[in-house]
Amino acid sequence: MEDWIKEAIAFWDECEVKMNPPATAADFEKAETILSFSFPDDFKALYAVVNGFYGYEWQEYMFSFWSLDRIIEEFVESKNKNIIGFCDFLIMSHVIGFKRNTVGIFNDYSIDCEPIALTFMEAIGMINSGSREIY
Repeated sequence: MEDWIKEAIAFWDECEVKMNPPATAADFEKAETILSFSFPDDFKALYAVVNGFYGYEWQEYMFSFWSLDRIIEEFVESKNKNIIGFCDFLIMSHVIGFKRNTVGIFNDYSIDCEPIALTFMEAIGMINSGSREIY
């Protein structure tokens, strides 16, 4: 397991966040088929260890990482089909996710702007440190 994943999980453990068991290959295939989107390798690496937070759990900075099933559910319900959310702040104050056909991680309110992070791994570090740029 990569160090950044160990650090993320250790932080979530400190926050007493309940996490879901790992996603399976079938879980990834289902999500990618429904979403018509291929998740980046760093996303898959983390979700192969922890499939998001249980229910609406959140970490110290009030961010909740969604399970693959919730990612699908939120996408289906969303009017904006250009962003694939994986995380929300303060119970849907805003969503953080991938933008179709664009490298990077975006806030749903800034989708037409520059990404807040270039990789999922970088976004995890920013979110778990409470970086100002993530808000």
